[in-house]
Amino acid sequence: MVLDSAAGVELLLDVGLDRRITGSTEVEISAGGHRWSRRRVLLSRHSPGPVEVDRAIASAVKSHYDGVYFVVSRAGSTLTEIARRDPRVAYAAVDQGIVSFLGTTYRVGDRGADGAVPPARVSWTRLAILRLFALRAQDPLRQTAIASRIGVSHVAVGKQLPALQGLIERTPAGWRTSDRAACWDQFLDGYSGPRGLASYFAATGDLAGQLARVERMVGAQPGQQMIVSGDFAADFYAPWRRPTRIIAYVSAQPLLDQHGFAVVPAADATVEMRLPRDPTIQAMSVRVLGSGGEARCYSDPLIAAWDLSHSRGGDVAPAVAELRDRVMRDDLWS
Repeated sequence: MVLDSAAGVELLLDVGLDRRITGSTEVEISAGGHRWSRRRVLLSRHSPGPVEVDRAIASAVKSHYDGVYFVVSRAGSTLTEIARRDPRVAYAAVDQGIVSFLGTTYRVGDRGADGAVPPARVSWTRLAILRLFALRAQDPLRQTAIASRIGVSHVAVGKQLPALQGLIERTPAGWRTSDRAACWDQFLDGYSGPRGLASYFAATGDLAGQLARVERMVGAQPGQQMIVSGDFAADFYAPWRRPTRIIAYVSAQPLLDQHGFAVVPAADATVEMRLPRDPTIQAMSVRVLGSGGEARCYSDPLIAAWDLSHSRGGDVAPAVAELRDRVMRDDLWS
């Protein structure tokens, strides 16, 4: 399993602390009562030393945070001691099942030695280019058109195109691929997820009804957009299995717990709301008008396939295969 920030934030609930997700790298934490501490979430491949901690605190305080919340696999003695002395430093040691907050250590029991693997650096642009050419069967694209469709600068695209030689080739008319299926497979093999922080909720009633309720709540917030992914997006593109979970990407976490939804651990959730780090998800989403004139945004088929592939159920693999076959055969996205 790849370590991500969401695992550290989820651990807050496991140890009995309250949390409110307020940004893709920001969380508010409370040990009870009404006082919330606003923290910048920092994912670290190793347990940070004194210089890294001091630098992180200085940057966080300058940006008006109350402190930092490190997410690491295991906490070293230096981080442990600093967090004990300095209330501005909190951490989640995911493999150990430990959270340190305001100098107090909270535990959920020992975890095994074989735990999460810190993530490698991600090129969102390169992965989005793969998605674009896997999904698009039309004519070659100029570099500026690629940039516009995935929502990044043409300079960023230019830096990544050489790394995709062999899958994507340059022609006088622009860039093209002769193997869309290989682009699809390489994306799914290389994508470690959208990252960012997530909140998990559950409610009574069928999933379609829950989704409609969530959309109404999000739609009532000015400037907020929700992008539906996973089961429901896959069902839109290539119906195969009955949706079992709502997965949606948002720019700000809606307060569903104030509207009949309960905050629950990830394993018990019917709704997952994520603030993604991947900046290309929104740009590549598709807006669809329903029969009644209502609009819904879906993630592109490959993000939907990735989310679906990480869902539970014995029919997940054939559902992903059906979605892949439909994308290769039909023009499902543009």
